[in-house]
Amino acid sequence: MRIHRYQKYSIELQPDAVLSQANPVSASYYPVLTARKNCRIIGIGVLITWAVTQPTPLELSVLVDGQQIVFSVANPVSATWYFANLIYPHIPNSGQVLSLTPEPPHDFLIEGREIEVDVRITWAVTQPTPLEVRVKYAKW
Repeated sequence: MRIHRYQKYSIELQPDAVLSQANPVSASYYPVLTARKNCRIIGIGVLITWAVTQPTPLELSVLVDGQQIVFSVANPVSATWYFANLIYPHIPNSGQVLSLTPEPPHDFLIEGREIEVDVRITWAVTQPTPLEVRVKYAKW
């Protein structure tokens, strides 16, 4: 797995991977970006809007070369975009967060030989709750 490193190869920006899931089922993962080879994730944004019960937590699962990194926010604000940010980039799955900061401090978030991105939300009752995710990525 490579994180925030300069690489000497060309990259091709791909169309954004987008998920718009009406009424997501609690604790079910929804695929946003299916397994891609030689992939660089530039950024990931996620938004949840709820009607009654606040979902908690909101989680993105990024599988990079067989290692899972989970980005989460415990109490997401309704209708607010959150963005994946690495807190400890050299220690996978340690304190990664979804934050209100839209741009990571580097040119890209993470890259690997094979990457996939899934999202889930949990709550007690299913309700009218649109879940939206956008993944900006490139191939190398």
